[in-house]
Amino acid sequence: MLWREIFPLIAAFFAVTFAQEDHSEECRAAMQSCEDDLDCNNLLGPLAAACSTLTCQPQCRSAVMNLYQNKLGRVLLKTDGSCVHGRDELRQCNFMPNGDVVHCGIAKLACEGDLQCQSKLQVYMSECEAETAKGECSTKCHGFLKQLTTVPYGKLFEKCTCTEREDQLCRKMRDEILQPCVNPKPTADPTSPSGHSTPRPPTRSRPSSSDIDPSSSNIVFPSLILCALLATRVLYLLQEF
Repeated sequence: MLWREIFPLIAAFFAVTFAQEDHSEECRAAMQSCEDDLDCNNLLGPLAAACSTLTCQPQCRSAVMNLYQNKLGRVLLKTDGSCVHGRDELRQCNFMPNGDVVHCGIAKLACEGDLQCQSKLQVYMSECEAETAKGECSTKCHGFLKQLTTVPYGKLFEKCTCTEREDQLCRKMRDEILQPCVNPKPTADPTSPSGHSTPRPPTRSRPSSSDIDPSSSNIVFPSLILCALLATRVLYLLQEF
């Protein structure tokens, strides 16, 4: 009788255990390495507790970032995440560093962990942060960002995203530092509101006395004398009649 009561519990236990066939071998190996390490294992509990609501809470984001900064935790998060507790929320909130779209904070951590990407990110931020904070992006800065996005981890910045909950640092990274150069706007020409200088019609200058041909005065004066003589002759002929 007791066996009949215990058997369903044992069956349920094994059913849950063997229902994990969707866990990849890579993920299981990385999880085992993390669990065997005290520091990494201590980070798994907060992750499982915080990433179970599917609401992208700040606590979940912090737990992921803390785990990512651990070497073994970083290896675990770079797998498909199939064996990670809270994986559904991590995928929904773009907290997995190997996703098609990645949270900008995770993208920054991933870039800073790669020497080539970190170097290009430092150049871009030191040269262009003051400029992009004003919504501007020079050709030079656009070139720096293009160089950054040519490296694998830098490419994450092209379309990184943020959550809607207390994510100010991420939004600053996305909207103020990256966005002005991801989609640069043409610089307006201050000479006109539309950004293009308006052509002015040519003006006609009045000729000055120095511009008048001197020979014209030599023609006009004799003509006046000739007209006066002709008028005098006509009056004389009229008097004879």
